[in-house]
Amino acid sequence: MLDEFYRAFEDRYRGKREYIKLRQSIYLPFIKTLQKIYPEGEVLDIGCGRGEWLELLKENNIKASGVDIDKYMLNVAKDYGLDVKESDGLSTLKSIKDNSLTAVTAFHVVEHIPFESLLELIAEAKRVLVDGGLLIMETPNPENIKVST
Repeated sequence: MLDEFYRAFEDRYRGKREYIKLRQSIYLPFIKTLQKIYPEGEVLDIGCGRGEWLELLKENNIKASGVDIDKYMLNVAKDYGLDVKESDGLSTLKSIKDNSLTAVTAFHVVEHIPFESLLELIAEAKRVLVDGGLLIMETPNPENIKVST
């Protein structure tokens, strides 16, 4: 029951899957450019949730995996055949070798972690990214009346 409630809550207040994918598609050209330079490159999505971004990457033949601490959200992502696992972003980054990812993404994650942990996450992302790799973090803008309400 709680899982169904949370899914309905996400659909209503975060948006339907198609809407999220449309919003996140603005980042796709940056990843596609990196794929030309690093054809075997991989993307890690921290806080992947339902997997909309991972699905978009998969549709564009970009290798990607995601981590999240919410088992229910991971089950939704798994239903779409996405490569996800239960883990927090910082622990996952610490387990990855240097210069091995083309991009690290985190949509609506950083506002949920303490500042010190955010600094550590950024340092770890820098370590695992290839030369020219991207760290993309999206967070709500509290000055936007729609977001803040």
